[in-house]
Amino acid sequence: MSRKVRAFEEGFAPRRREEGGALLRRDGARVLTWERTYTLLTPLFGGGVEPREADPVSVVRATEVRGHLRFWWRALRGWQAKGSLEELRKLESALFGSAREGGASPVAVEVEILKSGQDVPGKKSPQAHPEVAHPYLAFPLRRTQQDPRDYPVRVGVSFRLRLRFPEKVGDLDFREELEAALWAWETFGGIGGRTRRGFGALLREGSRPPGEGEIREGLRRYSRQGGWPEGVPHLTPESLVRVVPLSWKELAERYQAFRQARPGGSPKSPGRSLWPEPDEVRRLTGRHAAHHAPRHPVPKFPRGQFGLPIIFHFKDKGDPPDTTLKLPEAERRASPLLFRPLAERLSVVAVLEGVRFPGKKLLLESKQGRTWEVDPWLTPEEARQIHPLRGQVDPVRTFVESL
Repeated sequence: MSRKVRAFEEGFAPRRREEGGALLRRDGARVLTWERTYTLLTPLFGGGVEPREADPVSVVRATEVRGHLRFWWRALRGWQAKGSLEELRKLESALFGSAREGGASPVAVEVEILKSGQDVPGKKSPQAHPEVAHPYLAFPLRRTQQDPRDYPVRVGVSFRLRLRFPEKVGDLDFREELEAALWAWETFGGIGGRTRRGFGALLREGSRPPGEGEIREGLRRYSRQGGWPEGVPHLTPESLVRVVPLSWKELAERYQAFRQARPGGSPKSPGRSLWPEPDEVRRLTGRHAAHHAPRHPVPKFPRGQFGLPIIFHFKDKGDPPDTTLKLPEAERRASPLLFRPLAERLSVVAVLEGVRFPGKKLLLESKQGRTWEVDPWLTPEEARQIHPLRGQVDPVRTFVESL
């Protein structure tokens, strides 16, 4: 049984009337209706009102779709603000509404659930079901001492999206702006949580997987190199984007191997990390196991550029207790790296541009509340001493270019 969920009640939708067979608003603007059907290529993680849980009623919520379209419109069309955050806010509010100013959006969003899917793996951690999602990508679903609950993912979801909007209001061409947002969402995004790691990846009915050239052409059509307000993540025609012949699982394995690079060839004997962070945590805390005295020459935390927070957990007796790498003023910072499957053995990988951190330093914090100011930025000489980077100072770009 299908279920329809509206973003808002019909009474709050833009007023309109029929005239000569055409659907018009009272200001004379023609009203368009677009309909698209999607199937999820990968499991849906979260997306409901409760964090990490799918919505028990609607599965895919219209308000969530609106949020994703907002993000991708900003990431592709924010250049129109000509560097002004205030102008960006005005443009975004004109399209999607503003809760702060009480302005309703002229864009009506309706979601019809075609298949609700089913929860997997139920009451067991996804770590035990690698065929559903790679354990390295599914770590937020695992039980912890702080949160012993299980968070299943949902598979087999499909839905129909309907957008109703004025063709043009003033100088704003709604058709062009929404076309850009939908294209970016369908190409790079998804629905639910952890979409930057491929969960909830969308497959539009009747479409085929785009090649790298087609994606680059889309970026040239919808985006520009300049005009971006500071701090706004975005993609431009010059952004690092790759389409690689790898499945979601294979890409996850490559990502894990890069971020956890060790010299050993066996999981039972992996050897010491080739990255500098573990030894720098040992140095700062003054604690280490008898056979793990710090020896890495680089006193930096470059993997912070993949997103925050990062929890450093040691298993050996004598090593430091858990420490957390985070921003000084906030716990979380989304990763600039995104990847998702386009087909069974084809994936897109991209790096969002924009300032990665508000400041130059990060904060390392112990469980006891002790803190250290640390540096995520490398010099070329330091990068040459970190084997996975091969002399490149940007770990995010280095990973993408290694594929």
